[in-house]
Amino acid sequence: MADNKAEPGIFGVYVQVSDLDRSLSFYRDVLALDVYWSDGAIAIMRSPGVPTDALVLRQVGKGARRDLGEPGVTRILWRARSSAEVDRAEEYLKTLDVSYQRHAEEHVDGLSLRDPDDVEFVLICSDHEPHSEPPSWLYWYR
Repeated sequence: MADNKAEPGIFGVYVQVSDLDRSLSFYRDVLALDVYWSDGAIAIMRSPGVPTDALVLRQVGKGARRDLGEPGVTRILWRARSSAEVDRAEEYLKTLDVSYQRHAEEHVDGLSLRDPDDVEFVLICSDHEPHSEPPSWLYWYR
């Protein structure tokens, strides 16, 4: 087996979707992820220029549901380097006429939007200390 030099930790998120083509369009055109591989049932997406860390989309059909309080992915968090990056994302979403909500608190700046299957995507810039109590944005609900 090849020696993998990647650091241990979470390297991807697996999301079940009702319509793969519709979700690919959202994640590619709105969130600017690249399609690394797709066979029509499963697709692997990555950030441009990043050879690891992936979003896996799997089509499960139109009847699939994901409600608050049920197991499954309900929110995907994406770290922004700065509030300026969040500002740029907001301007981009405006040009696409995509609905979103901007969040600004003492230690956090971000925005959230929903994918076609209602999974919340949060772009966040936070100076929260990792060894303190959980940040307030973990409790955001629509």
